[in-house]
Amino acid sequence: MRIKLTVSYDGTDFVGWQRQSLPGANNRSVQGELERQLKHLLHQPVSLQGAGRTDAGVHAMAQVASFEAELCLPLERLAYALNNRLPADVRVLAAEPAAEDFHARFSAHSKEYRYFLVLGQAAGAFDNRYAWFCPYALPQLAQMAQAAALLVGEHDFRRFCGRSAVVNSYVRRLYRAEFGPCFPPDAPPHLRALAESGMLYCFQVAGNGFIYKMVRLLTGALVKLGRGQLTLPQLAEALAATGPLPAEDEPWPQPLAPAAPAAPARGLYLWRIDY
Repeated sequence: MRIKLTVSYDGTDFVGWQRQSLPGANNRSVQGELERQLKHLLHQPVSLQGAGRTDAGVHAMAQVASFEAELCLPLERLAYALNNRLPADVRVLAAEPAAEDFHARFSAHSKEYRYFLVLGQAAGAFDNRYAWFCPYALPQLAQMAQAAALLVGEHDFRRFCGRSAVVNSYVRRLYRAEFGPCFPPDAPPHLRALAESGMLYCFQVAGNGFIYKMVRLLTGALVKLGRGQLTLPQLAEALAATGPLPAEDEPWPQPLAPAAPAAPARGLYLWRIDY
């Protein structure tokens, strides 16, 4: 039968969602942890398809994965059994039957990411794992909200993605892009105290697909604009860029260089996926 898992995880100590096979490296992945425990529970190898390949350090509130297997225990007990075996930084929120043609990635209509950054105070001992404590003054906060609104619609995001990305097109459609203060009900539970302090801000973005490092590079551009180092016309110009990205070992041609450095991974969350 085909099964759909909904999973949350703290990405701090993972190389990302995707299973890795690099010799001599830290290969701990979310996909690998889940597949290992599923193999023990179901007595058969399992290959998970994830809805999104989150990078090292990126968190998920509701990642979705699908797989095909014959169950040797009731499906309603699968999430409980997995959580008893998984490390504390991965939790299965739900396990449910799915249609035979369901695919966690290709069946998705929309994905939402949220990026959390904190202004005006030093990082706490634990908070720094889950948000970017932005070290810059951002006098142009209002312009950051205006810039986020410019991103809505269909655009070519080649100046807002990692150049190692292998994609057929850099065009994506964003259904929503908003930047502003984050209020406690909209924050992850572990960041609600920061939201109550009024120092937590959030960039929310939902679309039909995202490219490698896209949300982090968009966040970096918003912060650069907030610092007064990028203008709204320059951001619009970056969205109109054309031409192929260089290979990883080639220098960036100036017209295609990223509009700003990528924001740190620790502030990014895969928030939800709609089917």
